[in-house]
Amino acid sequence: MISYATPDFWACFNQLPKQIQAKAKAAYAVWDTDPRHPGLHFKPLPSAGEDVWSVRIGIHWRALGTKTGNEMIWFWIGPHAEYNHLISRRRPT
Repeated sequence: MISYATPDFWACFNQLPKQIQAKAKAAYAVWDTDPRHPGLHFKPLPSAGEDVWSVRIGIHWRALGTKTGNEMIWFWIGPHAEYNHLISRRRPT
């Protein structure tokens, strides 16, 4: 799968604590090798909109992206509480 990150993703990433940045990099390395690895919980979020997917970065952190075919565009990374708020705002009307 081809993966890109938006400038918004990198802005969020750069605000994370260094230990969470390290976890995110480790999770990405696993995802890049095997997106279906069970520890990542890589899954679609139909309630957040078409083609929005989530991946777990440890227990309390998530990354979001849009998947189209064999392409993944990451647009957000942050704490689970913000993730819940963000996906509730993205729900289709």
